[in-house]
Amino acid sequence: MTLDARAAARRPLHLALGGALVVATALIPSAESVAADQTSEVTVPYTCPFPSGTEQVEVEVTAVLPVTARTGQTIRPQDVSVAVPLPRSALTQFTAVEAATLSATAELTVRNTNGDHTADASWQQLEAPEVALPPQGEGENGSENTDADGVVLTATGEVPTVAFGTPGPATLAPAGLTLTLASFTEDGAPTTPPHLTVVCAPDDEERPLARITVRDGASPTAPAPDPTAPGEDPAEPTAPPVRP
Repeated sequence: MTLDARAAARRPLHLALGGALVVATALIPSAESVAADQTSEVTVPYTCPFPSGTEQVEVEVTAVLPVTARTGQTIRPQDVSVAVPLPRSALTQFTAVEAATLSATAELTVRNTNGDHTADASWQQLEAPEVALPPQGEGENGSENTDADGVVLTATGEVPTVAFGTPGPATLAPAGLTLTLASFTEDGAPTTPPHLTVVCAPDDEERPLARITVRDGASPTAPAPDPTAPGEDPAEPTAPPVRP
């Protein structure tokens, strides 16, 4: 069993897309407003090596993202969710150490593509709350977090922002996935060992989570700033020059 108690640190991410330096960080909120959003969802098949054997897992990734954006505009994915269904066969190492519940921290690599430019972002520290493990020999127990084959861990959290520097199509696509699974006994104590880290790889070609149309921020179609917006003084009229 591979053990890993390492907690991934959240660090600013610098993406160079479209020839411009783009700063993405999970700590600074976006100053840009988005005209229209879309709830994007994609199911990606992953191969995950568990101690009990290799498992094929259909991971569902969901996020709210804009339909369009301007070049250089900061975009923050909202309502991010990574749902990981673990089949019963993947749970044997947890029931073997008398685990009653299972939680997870997920780290998802997301490939951001804009024209010919690509950069990877790390959606890390996504937390999935504890779910009850089905007792051995029993089937579905009716909980929304379980299915006939095992459990579903749904990880959520804030993720880094991103901006694109070139007008045209842009995509965000899930890539590698790392799960750090924590198991606990019925009285809430960590099992021995307490953690298992599983590094999953996508099975086939890239499946985009979302497609965004990037418009030139300097084009005439970009909204002009409001000169009377709060915090800004309207321009004073210029008096004509006085001539003798």
